[in-house]
Amino acid sequence: MTNRKGQVELAKEDLIKAVNQVLGIVRRNGRSRKVGLALVLMVLLGGRSSVRNAAETFGLDYANLLEALGELDDAWRDYLEVLSGLVKGEVAVIIDDTVDHKEYSRGRDVSPHGNYWIYCHAHGRFERGVQLLTVAIVDLSTGRTFMVGAFPYAVRKMLDLGMVNEFKTKIEMAREMLDVLKGYFRVSRVVFDSWYWSEKLVKENVVFELKSNRRLLRVESVQGTLEEVEGHLRVGDLPPGVYYADLTLGGRVITVKLLVREYKRDSGTHVKYLYTTDLSLSEEEIEEAWRMRWEIEELHRDVKALGLEDSSF
Repeated sequence: MTNRKGQVELAKEDLIKAVNQVLGIVRRNGRSRKVGLALVLMVLLGGRSSVRNAAETFGLDYANLLEALGELDDAWRDYLEVLSGLVKGEVAVIIDDTVDHKEYSRGRDVSPHGNYWIYCHAHGRFERGVQLLTVAIVDLSTGRTFMVGAFPYAVRKMLDLGMVNEFKTKIEMAREMLDVLKGYFRVSRVVFDSWYWSEKLVKENVVFELKSNRRLLRVESVQGTLEEVEGHLRVGDLPPGVYYADLTLGGRVITVKLLVREYKRDSGTHVKYLYTTDLSLSEEEIEEAWRMRWEIEELHRDVKALGLEDSSF
């Protein structure tokens, strides 16, 4: 086991070296580090077939990038292969996004370095920065969490301004990342927050947070009593408890197990609306799966290993 852990660390170091090699080429071509990291994400998701497209998207010399991006793709696959040798049991995949704040960035809609205005939920205001797609896996047999990646992505405004030739939403990229990970790990659960409610993602056993304004088609308590929930039209109208609820998802209706919980904090009482498509999960299992999402916060030091901390523009 110790040898396996050492192999994972070595593979991770090789991956970071490959990332930095690509970033060096990008910087020498006059582009920012964040542009390079966005290119890295495209290649990791798309494989070698995406190298030419990635080079064209960011206006870089394809020939110079070919070898470096090929080595990056190899290092990425090697890292996942070695990690899958260590994590043989079932895993939960955590997909989230966070903001890399750039408070002193120039006040344009989108700067040449990829910074733009983002609403920060932690601070409750719009701030300058760039959003990062953050992905990790949790080994359900040991509880250990491993960072898979944290990379900036382009917003639609960058496409409109001609800064990139291709645009994918974070939901589309999350779907692609999930498909890649399924080729290496036994994915039994996926954890998102409320911003990832989409028929492209809600296809397997997921644990999500719902927004309070989500409309309900039908709802009943797990105990089978209808009186306490009769007439409620939105998730936020429900009192604390456990329910079965029918919700619309794209063009279909799905039934979920919905957990409404009140949590007391220094700032007051907060209500969370957690749900799962796995109706067999207990209340404790739903909450435990949701708490896994916060493991990503402990892994943000890995973002620094990829060089984001010195990309202040």
